[in-house]
Amino acid sequence: MNDAKPQAWDPKRAAAWDKWFPILEDGAQVLSDRMVALAGIGPGDRVLDVATGLGEPAATAARAVGVSGHVDGVDLSPGMLDFAQRRADRLGLTNLSFREADANALEVPEQPYDAILCRWGLMFMQDLKATLQSFHALLKPGGRVVAAIWGGPEDAPALSMGNRIVLSALDLPPPNEGAGTPFALSDVDAATKTFGESGFRDVSGEWLPVTYIFESVDEFIQFRRERSKPLEDRIAHFPSAKRDAAWQKVAEAARTFADTVGAVRMTNKAYVIAARR
Repeated sequence: MNDAKPQAWDPKRAAAWDKWFPILEDGAQVLSDRMVALAGIGPGDRVLDVATGLGEPAATAARAVGVSGHVDGVDLSPGMLDFAQRRADRLGLTNLSFREADANALEVPEQPYDAILCRWGLMFMQDLKATLQSFHALLKPGGRVVAAIWGGPEDAPALSMGNRIVLSALDLPPPNEGAGTPFALSDVDAATKTFGESGFRDVSGEWLPVTYIFESVDEFIQFRRERSKPLEDRIAHFPSAKRDAAWQKVAEAARTFADTVGAVRMTNKAYVIAARR
């Protein structure tokens, strides 16, 4: 769940990313694999991963380009980039580097990129067309861009369900699910059209299921609470008993996703857009 905006990086937040990354990336690996395939990435390619966050799909692309290729990952969050670099080091990916950079202010390199990837980052860009035009300038002729976005909140219960239920249970206004949120590009047809308006050709789109699996309802609730710092801050003034009761309602909803052994299998739908310069 990458985020193109800079993050407040306190020890508690960093610990939550470390703790839950395996579950999140196990679910999202199918998306990274598909993006790399749609981009036609292979040995020797130069790839840019924009809003790389914790380093995906950059690491997946690095395995595809091999020792003769290279992947650059850029993001606005130094904390996320530190995590990404430590993970790349653990994986032994010496053909992968990260740097803090604004997606709309990247200099055109002497050797243009073969492919640009952006997983769950475009939703946070203030001007989608301007961002895509900057991607266009960074690619070699015929180079490909592949981006993944979320559709509407109903398509991503792992992201939306907790906020909606907790705020409703506490009689608070519903969450913002528009601009500046993961659902800013919920009109996927309009987002796809913008690629063509930005100079790209052979534009296509497809839905892909992303399933997160938790051992139990309790584990899902623990995950959601630890990963929902803005929500927890918003409801902090309520007595703990009322907050716990609100989260219990989330637990009741999560049980509808549980299988026969109690594991919560929450399938979300990402929309993948591919295009060629």
